[in-house]
Amino acid sequence: MTGFKAILSACAAAVILSACGGGAPSGNGDSGNAEVLAELKALRAELRELSDRLDSLQPGAPSPSAARPDTAQTPVPTAGYPSMGKDSAPVTVVEFSDYRCPFCGRHSREVLPQIVRNFVNTGKVRYVYMDFAVKSYAREAAEAAHCAGEQGQYWEMHDYLFERQGDIRPDNLESMARAAGVPDMTAFKACIDDTRFDTLIATGRRYGQNAGVSGTPTFVVGRSSADGVISGELVIGAKPYEDFADAINAAN
Repeated sequence: MTGFKAILSACAAAVILSACGGGAPSGNGDSGNAEVLAELKALRAELRELSDRLDSLQPGAPSPSAARPDTAQTPVPTAGYPSMGKDSAPVTVVEFSDYRCPFCGRHSREVLPQIVRNFVNTGKVRYVYMDFAVKSYAREAAEAAHCAGEQGQYWEMHDYLFERQGDIRPDNLESMARAAGVPDMTAFKACIDDTRFDTLIATGRRYGQNAGVSGTPTFVVGRSSADGVISGELVIGAKPYEDFADAINAAN
């Protein structure tokens, strides 16, 4: 996909060069230049639209045309997974996500803060994060977040990883944890070396697959239960805040 986008860029450059430098000057220079600029703007817009479509087809991005269930195919057990909000909240939102997924990053930065402010902090929603680690280094990032969580810094590390997705690689996770505020780096390193969260991470992905998750981010929104096993609506993709508000209100 990246190679094809590079070809598109090269083609665009060739068209621009031919438009700007090819051919004899016209009799009406101002009119000719205006027409060239208009054509270039139109070409740029078309390339931008095509690039966005290619991005939406990358592995891990939900395809808008594929038929998917409206509800989770199997209930999702959430016990033992990171959560925020009151256990007594009437609605639970379960996010299946990947720290290297750009759509997940957009949700974390733009939509999640609104959900937290309007629903989690007001006692209406319990928000659970489950790893659906697919992309390169996503599992290592997930492990780093859980290790930070042992020191009470899970959500701080979660936010920092999504804010700086381009920096995620195994040899950089310690410095990212330090910047996120993890206090004991010796304990953090020992946790990473121990790989104690591998089973939890793998199980989260299996829960997602059983529920019908095929790409990230995907969410299950449903009524909370005493045992933490959640059934409900599937919200697929990095949807706007209003879609989540509607799903939460419908589940309440």
